[in-house]
Parts: sequence; structure tokens; C-alpha cells
Amino acid sequence: MPTRKTRLTAGAAVAIAVAVAVPMLTDAQDYAPFTGGPTADDLDRLLEEPDDALVVPGREPVDEATLEAGRLVAMGGTEAGGSSMACITCHGANGQGDGSGAFPRLTGQPAWYLYKQLADYAEGSRPNRVMSGIAERMTEAEMEAVALYYAAVDAPFRPVRGEVNGLTLQWGGQLAAVGSAEQGIPACVNCHGASGSGLPPSVPYLAGQYADYMVLQLQLWKAGIRDNDAMDVMSTIADKMTEEDMRAVSEYFARVRPEEDRREGSGGAVRILEQEEPVAAPDANALLPLGD
Repeated sequence: MPTRKTRLTAGAAVAIAVAVAVPMLTDAQDYAPFTGGPTADDLDRLLEEPDDALVVPGREPVDEATLEAGRLVAMGGTEAGGSSMACITCHGANGQGDGSGAFPRLTGQPAWYLYKQLADYAEGSRPNRVMSGIAERMTEAEMEAVALYYAAVDAPFRPVRGEVNGLTLQWGGQLAAVGSAEQGIPACVNCHGASGSGLPPSVPYLAGQYADYMVLQLQLWKAGIRDNDAMDVMSTIADKMTEEDMRAVSEYFARVRPEEDRREGSGGAVRILEQEEPVAAPDANALLPLGD
């Protein structure tokens, strides 16, 4: 049962991809040799140790050929082809996203979860102006391969953007750890694992994900636009949350880092990393899902 070597083990508004102007890659079939992501040797190494993040129910263990196929899909090498299908255009070769939250971090998310999101984009339960069109043109095998690829790769965490009031982070940490009995909000860690590290194969990690992205997803669940959670769990929870709650818990998880990263830093489970220059948020109208 193959997996990536680094697992999240300790404590973490915009869609998975947005219709904003981004530089387009040349056609994937004519693209220069791929040097921005893992090499063939890296892919071999990813298969050395088992990891639940690479489990896809009902599927045989992952092999190098599948990971290589996923890498080609990420480059835009789908049957539909073309630079508009290249995951790396927005999410990067290693799935880091762009740090602003416009493009979420995919690195190391459970493969089954990533595959399901693509399937949901295609069938309409998670509508999005960009991702729906891309997913509709992908085959099931391509969805599975690219999901396994991004589940396997590794990448450092980007610095957190912006400053947040300490009381906001404290409230976010409380919601994450114990929830709010008064509001009927359960603890996030009940489903998303200790310190938001995720529970493969179906529950994503929140630790280190971008705050603006998480806020938007909570807003979409509350509005009934995103409707692809099991038994309406997230929709029900989001409906009980205020905007302040959404922002607090998202900013908290955005600052949670894996144990390995914490050892290299200040040693705290939650720490403010070096700040980047603020980036203007994309036009909100361009970020909305399909429809007006």
C-alpha cells in the first residue's frame, strides 16, 4: 500500500481554481521536458513506504506507471489535451497552489478525496466555472491517476499571508479542538483528525491549507452551492457558523504545520510564519461557481 513519505501529524475566499487571468502554458504535447516536479527516481522513492493517503478503495496498490500517468495529466497530457487542462498552470507541479488561497494546496491530500472532488465537479454537485469544465473533459482513469500523483508528491508549505488578531486565532483553535456547544458546532478534529491532519481516504487535511480557500468553501456549503459532503455534514455545520467563526477556524488551520516543519521552526503547533507581501484578491464575481 504505497504512500508519500511525509504525513501530516500535527496541528492546520476562493475556489479550487478560478477564472482569472493566468499565464497559459504551451500545448502540453509540445511542452519542453518536465523539470518542475518530481523525477522518475523521486516517483520510485514515493513507492517505498505505505501511506493511507494513496489508498483508493477498490483499487490495486499504486505503481510507478500510474504515478507517471498522473504527472502527465498534471502537465495537460489528457485525451482532451491542451494548456487549459494543465493542473500545473494553477496548482503547480507539486500541488502547492499560489499562497493567496485562489488555488488550494493539493500536495499530499488523500487520493480518494481528490478523485471524488474531480468526479463531483464533473457531475455538478460541486460547481465551479473553471474546474467543472476541466473535470467534464477528463476520463475516470485520468482523474484517478492525477489524484494519486498529487497525493504522492511532497512540497514545502508557503508562508502564511497577512496578520491575524491573537483572539481570533484562539477562537479558531477552540472551534477546531472542541467546537462550540452553545452553537451546536462539533470539533473539526472529530472528522479531520488530530490537529487537522486528515483521515484518509475520504477526509482531507486542513492543516496548512490556505485560509481564504477554506473560508470560501464554508460559505459555499452554507449557501447550499457546494453539495458534495457525505450526509450533509459540512453543510449542516457551516449553516451554524458565523462569518467570524469561518474566518477564525480557517486562519487557525492555515497556521498549523506538520511535526517535521515545527521541529525546523519555533517548536509551537501554531506559529506565524514569515509574512509575504499582500496580494490583491481576485474579482469575487470571477470566483463564483457556475451560474449567477
